[in-house]
Amino acid sequence: MRILFVTVDGGGNIPPQLAIARALKHRGAQVSFLGHEGVREQVEAAGFAFEPFRAGHHFDPTVRRSLLALMADFAKTSMDRQLGRCAVDVAQRQGASAIVVDVILTAGISEVLKADIPTVVCVHCFYRGMQDLAASPIGWLLRLRGTPPLGAERSDALHIVTARADLDPVRGAPPVHHTGVAWQGVPKAAAAQPIPRILISLSTCAFAGQRRMLQNILEAIGPLPVQATVTVGPAIDAAGLRVPGNASLHAWLDHDEVLAGASLVVGHGGHSTTMRALSFGVPVIVMPANVLIDQRRVGAAVRDAGAGLLLRKHAAPNRIRAAIETVLLDPRYRQSAARLGERIRERDGAQQAAELITQFACAKREPKPIGGGDSRRACAS
Repeated sequence: MRILFVTVDGGGNIPPQLAIARALKHRGAQVSFLGHEGVREQVEAAGFAFEPFRAGHHFDPTVRRSLLALMADFAKTSMDRQLGRCAVDVAQRQGASAIVVDVILTAGISEVLKADIPTVVCVHCFYRGMQDLAASPIGWLLRLRGTPPLGAERSDALHIVTARADLDPVRGAPPVHHTGVAWQGVPKAAAAQPIPRILISLSTCAFAGQRRMLQNILEAIGPLPVQATVTVGPAIDAAGLRVPGNASLHAWLDHDEVLAGASLVVGHGGHSTTMRALSFGVPVIVMPANVLIDQRRVGAAVRDAGAGLLLRKHAAPNRIRAAIETVLLDPRYRQSAARLGERIRERDGAQQAAELITQFACAKREPKPIGGGDSRRACAS
């Protein structure tokens, strides 16, 4: 079985797709990726073949610009049919059994569906986030271009959502499969340290205003008896930041190593980062960096589950400090996050997604084996 992933350089969308790809590879599938050049390094480091889009709109989320300009660029990517045509060309050349397409590529998905290739729509966030986007100006632009933003719901495409259904405030009953959170590594219950350790991690996408957010957070933690680890990716210029003595800045590090001993995460509300923290049972304070996408929904879900708090993007340092003290001192936040972590660790959403994709591709490709059989073996070649 050959599976082609078609993805976007979007930051947190990549880890769950790589996790699913690894699970498929473990089942015997041959997996490759097509996407924007910016994801090449991650994909190849994970051991998969990568091919860049040869045509269509180029999207680079690390370019610093206004939020409006970034979202306009995002909309162009969603509306670009040429990216879907590229996917069809590559899939046909490779003889792909199925294509797994990032949900962001709305118009591209419609082109893939026209080609009658078994299509899987990979939703790497709350599905409610996609419903919200469909009702936003981006959704209306897609409609004006002749692409209903949720049109794939009316096709025979398989929709997988790498989120927990009990956290996703989805509207109605769309034909999607919530697989649960796709693990990044192997999560375990965090062991809090005598001096509380805090992980501060904002988006790898260059959402305007994140540098100011980070400075406010750093000023908030300065007077507190904590140790903070701060990851600063390409989206934030760390030069000139005022860093207190109880914080250390890193261009990159493995979050699992920090989360294993963390008491709190302060982040931007990206689904991938937030669920990674919760998978370790670590509470989260969410400060949405981009209110136009799903980050506020993620923060609200964390707050409503009692596993953290939701603040404004540019909350003042004293407000952030008060929130940190509240979460660290009230054991109910840790207890709620621990319960969520236990549920997340019960099942790896990537394995569930791989099973669904395998069954789907097999059903499209060949008749079921006489007398039943294991779908993982029936379509392994």
